[in-house]
Amino acid sequence: MILNLHGLNGKWNNTTYRLLLKAYAEDLISSPQIDYAVTSPAKILDSLQSLENISYVVGNSFGGFYAYILSTMLRIPCLLVNPCIPPEKYIPSLVKGYAYTEELVHLTAEYSSHSQPVYMILGMDDTVLSPACTMQTLQVTQTWKIRGGHSLSGNQQFYSAFKKALERMIANENING
Repeated sequence: MILNLHGLNGKWNNTTYRLLLKAYAEDLISSPQIDYAVTSPAKILDSLQSLENISYVVGNSFGGFYAYILSTMLRIPCLLVNPCIPPEKYIPSLVKGYAYTEELVHLTAEYSSHSQPVYMILGMDDTVLSPACTMQTLQVTQTWKIRGGHSLSGNQQFYSAFKKALERMIANENING
């Protein structure tokens, strides 16, 4: 099963979900709707950990942060698309009155040593999150740097990179797993 996590204010049937549907049957993908702005990170992670048979996690933006954390917790590979890492740098300014910044700081510190494979796609023209900061913060297995901003919907270079990254993540896990 592949778990897909949308970004802040995003939808469960986001672009990455639709791309996953091109490669996998719907019953092999879990894509919950999450209200990140009002739900504590601990509650979100508890809910996601209770899902069964998750082999891979894909996350976009703030969902990329949760995908990164879950990857460590569940010991599974992840594919991050413009991940919101470190989230405490961005979320308080994106969500007025955000109440969980300290939880984000704690999670980031607790799960900063990541031993699972991490694949990442970065839109190098992102003006919402800093691609340079993300690259300095994360140790990844492989990164695809593409033209494009934070939202990569409609970006053919992203579609191609996503397909390659997904194939690489799954092929490497099948070899190593």
